[in-house]
Amino acid sequence: METSANVRTPKPFRRRQLRPAPKAAAKAALALALAGLLAAVPPAAGGTVRAAATAQEVAAANGDRIAAVWMWNTYEIWRDKTGTLDKLTANGINLVYLQADPDIPLDVYREFIREAGSRGIAVHALAGKPYWVFPDRQKELYDFIYWVKAYNNASRSAERFDGIHLDVEPYVLPEWQTESGREAIIGYWMDTVTGFTEQVKSDSFLTTGIDIPVWLDGFLVPDGKGGTTTLTDYFIGHTDQITLMAYIDNVPGIVRAVSKELREAAGKPVVIGVETMDNGEANSSFHALGSGRMYGALSEVAAALSGSPSYAGYAIHEYDSWIRLKP
Repeated sequence: METSANVRTPKPFRRRQLRPAPKAAAKAALALALAGLLAAVPPAAGGTVRAAATAQEVAAANGDRIAAVWMWNTYEIWRDKTGTLDKLTANGINLVYLQADPDIPLDVYREFIREAGSRGIAVHALAGKPYWVFPDRQKELYDFIYWVKAYNNASRSAERFDGIHLDVEPYVLPEWQTESGREAIIGYWMDTVTGFTEQVKSDSFLTTGIDIPVWLDGFLVPDGKGGTTTLTDYFIGHTDQITLMAYIDNVPGIVRAVSKELREAAGKPVVIGVETMDNGEANSSFHALGSGRMYGALSEVAAALSGSPSYAGYAIHEYDSWIRLKP
């Protein structure tokens, strides 16, 4: 990736001293993660209406809130820019988390972002690897930040990214499977997000966002004031917005999974993410249910959460699988 001479070199990270979460809470959180949140109500058992809806109907229920999609296959904006924008527009998308691929020519980004903006669609640069939490692997993280800033500095206002979105999921690493490894990774993860935000904000007004799972409230960490808070609350406090990966295929499960985080956010924007990939986990994806059922669920979620000042909208993971969903 390109680097910019006007951004500072990141300072070395210092690991924080963590207070381990209660074992019961930690085990409960891990069990939820590994089992795909077993507390979710399966579609056939909840007794809740599962009416199909359209993108237009969910847009009406969602109001002027965020309707986002992750887009990891950046090549699509080069291969078929107009077709991609037409699909986004037809489905009411107003925010794209677009992977920053340095192999794509810069003018491809410029044209896409400019035309997306003319359609009311903002674009945030997306990247992340699980191992970016390790201090000796963070050059890639900072190269990503530098690339986005260098790109924006070399582009016109209408062609710039509006935000920078980090997807670092270190709980898939083997070190997470032991208590000591987990505690170390949590410390590194906290430092990673703090450093990410500090570097982005050092000389830009880019919106900072991150993806986190819904079960991080099972881990307690220092709050910087002599007490403790949940890991979720810590991340909420150190970014402009978070996207909760509530990968559950039914409304009661989604609403229950995000309720505590929405309370903790205290007005900070929280976007609720749903899955459309075939991930092989029961009750976690709308892949088999189709777009109508997904939009119906998103409409119900929007209605159920509309009273929360932190509910900022929804996000769909991810573009390629989403546009191939059955009706």
